[in-house]
Amino acid sequence: MKRPRLRRDLHAADLFAGCGGLTLGLRTAGFRVASAVEQDSRAAATYAWNNRRTRLAVKDIREVDPLDLVGTDGPHIDLLAGCAPCQGFCSLTAKYRREDPRNELLLEVARFAEALRPSAIFTENVPGVLGRGRKTFDALLGALDELGYYCTHEVVQMADYGVPQNRRRMVLVAGRGFVIPIPRPTHARVPDETDGRLPWVSLREALGKRPHPVTFKEASRTGGPRAHNWHVVRDLQPQTLRRLKAARPGATWESLPESVRPECHRGEYVGFTNVYGRMTWDQLPVAITAGCTTPAKGRFGHPDATRTTISVREAAVLQTFPEKYSFRTDRIEAACGLIGNAVPPRFAAVVGRGIRDAIREHHAALAE
Repeated sequence: MKRPRLRRDLHAADLFAGCGGLTLGLRTAGFRVASAVEQDSRAAATYAWNNRRTRLAVKDIREVDPLDLVGTDGPHIDLLAGCAPCQGFCSLTAKYRREDPRNELLLEVARFAEALRPSAIFTENVPGVLGRGRKTFDALLGALDELGYYCTHEVVQMADYGVPQNRRRMVLVAGRGFVIPIPRPTHARVPDETDGRLPWVSLREALGKRPHPVTFKEASRTGGPRAHNWHVVRDLQPQTLRRLKAARPGATWESLPESVRPECHRGEYVGFTNVYGRMTWDQLPVAITAGCTTPAKGRFGHPDATRTTISVREAAVLQTFPEKYSFRTDRIEAACGLIGNAVPPRFAAVVGRGIRDAIREHHAALAE
């Protein structure tokens, strides 16, 4: 029997690529991301601009032949990574009690794995995939098991890996014939001096002292938001400005005088407590979402009372995108969607390094 040859370069494919957060992390970890799939044209434009050497299919993943990703002369895919849309499993949508047709997209990972037979698989999703989405998730585990993959999954706090957010996600890693462990956390809320972990990254550390952003209207008059590297905030209505001015960092909307609250938040209202709130400098920032510059959608107010919300670029920094990462749109809703739906590159890099090492160890063992 011919022994496998050890390869220096490891290649990856990114399914549901979005604007490229996962790909950036895998590249940082040492993978060459050979191919990717993304249906949304705006996300694909940003992905393509920042990943010009990756073969990108801009189409519905259900219409993609996995073998077309690499072509007849393309590289073997060592890692298949794909983070399917999470909205159908998210607790924020649970109140609708409807099955989201996007839930079945998670099973595309198994279809691509069967065709490409990568050494490893990596996917992440909201914790709700283990509850509301359990049937679909179990179907994925069963399909991968039949293909010979050893699966490990766990709900992790991304702040434990250097991401400056309170962002919990379910992570699945799988090796074909070998186990890949979930990476050991690099950070902790209260570090133990003996284990070398660092404290969680605060908003102050992540954003530091930055100049005031421009509003979207101002940016539009002076070259567009990209000319300002998307250090841009929304033009807010007077009543929203009053609510943010009255908000105390870290407090809930209940601290607002009833006179400035939205009418639906007055009296006996019970609901989301972080809307119209301000973050605090020295605590862990909240999870960045597609509504990351909209006060009505979360605690996205800046802790500095002279500011309104965090800017689009600041949201990207909290998602651990580098300053030079270019978001190829001039629409603020689109830019926030690209950023909020991305996999934080720093987390992807940590997981990617663990997968890289596990693959190489497995290849080395087979070659002995």
